[in-house]
Amino acid sequence: MIKTPARFSSIAAAALLTAGILTGCANTPPDLQPGAAEKLNARLQSVAQAAADNNLAAAKAELDLLASDVSAAAANGDISPARRQDIETAIDLVNADLAAMTQPPSPTPTVQTPAPAAPKPPARGKGKDKDD
Repeated sequence: MIKTPARFSSIAAAALLTAGILTGCANTPPDLQPGAAEKLNARLQSVAQAAADNNLAAAKAELDLLASDVSAAAANGDISPARRQDIETAIDLVNADLAAMTQPPSPTPTVQTPAPAAPKPPARGKGKDKDD
């Protein structure tokens, strides 16, 4: 069963991540180079679309690729350490939401009450009959 609030939370986190990536392009000097921002934004759109389509496996795969792209951008000097940390924090939040969405719901404990014992038949004893 899919938890709808978690799905929306995941999409909201993806939207916040998008906003963070896009605002990085406006800083001078940029802490995220425009080319890297475009690549990360495209990958992020894939994550958000997969989550919106309820394709959790694809969303997770795209999110992993996004994390790899962030690492590559940092290694190339296209992203500042502070911006990288912000994006990785958002990726971790989305990962947690996706993990929660893929967990099977915990079973509801069932309480079994014992059935009442069948009533004992009346004892037949020697008594006075009407014929006596």
